[in-house]
Amino acid sequence: MAASSEEPAVAAVTEPKLGTANLSTDTRAAAAGDAADGFGYVGAWAIDAAACGLFDQAGATNFAVITRSTFRDGDKTYFGSFGAMTDGKLSITVRAAQGTRTIELVQTAPDALTVDGNALIRCVE
Repeated sequence: MAASSEEPAVAAVTEPKLGTANLSTDTRAAAAGDAADGFGYVGAWAIDAAACGLFDQAGATNFAVITRSTFRDGDKTYFGSFGAMTDGKLSITVRAAQGTRTIELVQTAPDALTVDGNALIRCVE
């Protein structure tokens, strides 16, 4: 009987879990969420469950970290004072040394958010 040269299949990541190594302070704060009415958008968000495990690692993309006063979707953190959503929608204006930016948030479900039209899922610890 000949040995198989096939590699074992790698299991797909199905749970949106954050990696545990070297998470930044804002990621940990955001991941806790915010139970206040209208602040369900506070969280760590990624394009899929596999991306949730890549938070705060070099080269991570397709994510957003949102607190009540910070927004990060890359290597730059933007600051502001964000209010509650109305009818699941919120437009936030954020500032950084590079200038200002307006971001459209739409929460379609407790664990689903669109950021400027990009669909993301909630990542949890």
